[in-house]
Amino acid sequence: MDRHAHTPPRPDTFATRLRVAHALLMAGDPRAAADRCARSRTRAARAGARGRQAAFGALRAEALLCLGELAAAEQEAGAAVRAAVPGASLGRWPAAVLAEVLTELGRHEEADRQLCRAAPEASTRTADLPRYLRARGRHRLAVRRPGAALADFLRSGELTYRQGNGPFARMPWRTDAAEALLHLGRPDEAAELIAEQLTGATAVGPRHRGIALRLRAATEEPARRPATLALAADELRAAGDRPELARTLADLGETLHALGDGLAARAVLRRAWHLAADCGAVPLCDRILPHSTPPAALASR
Repeated sequence: MDRHAHTPPRPDTFATRLRVAHALLMAGDPRAAADRCARSRTRAARAGARGRQAAFGALRAEALLCLGELAAAEQEAGAAVRAAVPGASLGRWPAAVLAEVLTELGRHEEADRQLCRAAPEASTRTADLPRYLRARGRHRLAVRRPGAALADFLRSGELTYRQGNGPFARMPWRTDAAEALLHLGRPDEAAELIAEQLTGATAVGPRHRGIALRLRAATEEPARRPATLALAADELRAAGDRPELARTLADLGETLHALGDGLAARAVLRRAWHLAADCGAVPLCDRILPHSTPPAALASR
């Protein structure tokens, strides 16, 4: 008799595979996360498991968003929305990711429609509610509603805390809330949340550290900001997050310009613009070079 005949198989459950893929994304390997999700999503589709197909598609779209492959992220998230099972515990996740991708692309009306379609009832407490609130908060921040965004981020953090080790336990709600506070002119409160993100148990992965460092720079004296932003850029390069790296370089270029180093500022802004343009991040391109001015125009600034 085969001595392995009664050996129980190694666990390969949906939750396990999702957790492994998510851990890869958090650890700063979005490409590996995207590839793993693609295989699991295909397997789920063949089995007719729509909910699992939608979840792996949503996570793959998040990984592609980090990589700056916005067109592919939109396509993946759209497919996940179509596969999602209404009322399921993770049924709003695909719509939340799609709304975030559309926000990054500057298509705010479409993002709002996705969020409205997926809006939960007042009594709904599904596992994906924190993720939905984060996407809605990111959209509201992009359309200059920082007060409403802050409320969403704080509520998302509260629900995440209550869920303990749920699927979105490590969402960076503190840095989201800090960004909203900066928009509201409350840097001291923002600095407290950023410090918690950087020093607490939630300080995982180069992506979260990079985002937190970028925001911390905004709370510092101008002379200290370039060093902090350089650290943030290093973390985001390690994480492979091109849109966030472009934001960080844009902040660095603006800081150098304010400090009087115009030559270095122009070089950094050129890099930021090209990176954002390569991602298709239209609003970010317009922030760096208003009205989609060609990067060559920086030479005359």
